[in-house]
Amino acid sequence: MEAGPEQALTWRTGHMRGEGALPDLFFPADHSWLVSALWDDSWTNIGGTAALISALHGNPLVNARPVGPDEDALPPGLTRD
Repeated sequence: MEAGPEQALTWRTGHMRGEGALPDLFFPADHSWLVSALWDDSWTNIGGTAALISALHGNPLVNARPVGPDEDALPPGLTRD
């Protein structure tokens, strides 16, 4: 499904993290990056270029860690039930 930001923000409200309405997965038309914020996760996955990930990892306001394509993205200390 394709939508603009205004439409996507109306699809779901009351996200468990209190951040407002977020689609589970969103990305631009060129697929140059993506954000996955699943309804039952307490974290957000971001995929993109090495430069984007490096910038996020280097930002002191963002609690980010790089994860390779063959690594589990589950945050340290959490287990799959």
